Amino acid sequence: MIQRKTIPAQGDYSIAVASEQMRDGRWSAVATLQQPTPSGLRTIDLPVSDQRFDSEAEAERFVVELAKAWIDRNTPSETQP
Repeated sequence: MIQRKTIPAQGDYSIAVASEQMRDGRWSAVATLQQPTPSGLRTIDLPVSDQRFDSEAEAERFVVELAKAWIDRNTPSETQP
């Protein structure tokens, strides 16, 4: 069964996480970034990893960290005057 969660992230992003228990009992997860825009919702699908984890929590933690790193790399930092 696939589990879905949405986690708030820095800025105006949120991270949509989908996790799934594979046939071998291990877990996999994917993340999609969501960002509201004036005319709708921007979605950014992150690359799918072939890594598997012993627990759902580990799989989710892995993709959330990947998503936060993407935001850090791709969001302009605020500069102080």
